[in-house]
Amino acid sequence: MLFTLVIDVLNSMLLRAVDLVLLHRLTARQAASSISLYADDVVIFCHPDSHEISTVRKLLPVFGLASELHTNFTKCSATPIQCTDDHIATIASEMQCPVAHFPITYLGLPLSIRKASTTSLQPINDKLGRKLSTWRASMLSKGDRLSLVRHVLCAIPTHFLTAIAFKSTAIKKVNQIIRGFLWAGSK
Repeated sequence: MLFTLVIDVLNSMLLRAVDLVLLHRLTARQAASSISLYADDVVIFCHPDSHEISTVRKLLPVFGLASELHTNFTKCSATPIQCTDDHIATIASEMQCPVAHFPITYLGLPLSIRKASTTSLQPINDKLGRKLSTWRASMLSKGDRLSLVRHVLCAIPTHFLTAIAFKSTAIKKVNQIIRGFLWAGSK
């Protein structure tokens, strides 16, 4: 919660930069934000314009001085979304951090500018399989298995579903894995 309170200052700084016309809104919607937060990961969205990228690059050290949360640009990456080669060159020179290209994996989610294919969703099945390999379903009561299904196995696909629309075949495969664990070989 403390991180959320502190990181809200960064969001306020970005919104103030928009008010001062140092940054431009990405959309016309009033509530549109240019920042996304998850745990200690921060994603800042901006236009691939040298002025805007430079502004973001200058705001981060100011935020670091105020909060003691300094940005390590060697661990950061810039990921252009449908940008030209000129934009990519500008981003690389202004941000001075590695440039990643789509598709990428962020927080375990395969991100792409196209709809996710069934094969790109295979990591979900693999993750569920790894979780199940450490549990011995037959040694757990039905109530214990149900609790694990509800609180762990269903949380993994839910995390993915917050960002990606699954195809029906992928959902069926996930359900098959979960049902197989819950019933532990019983018909």
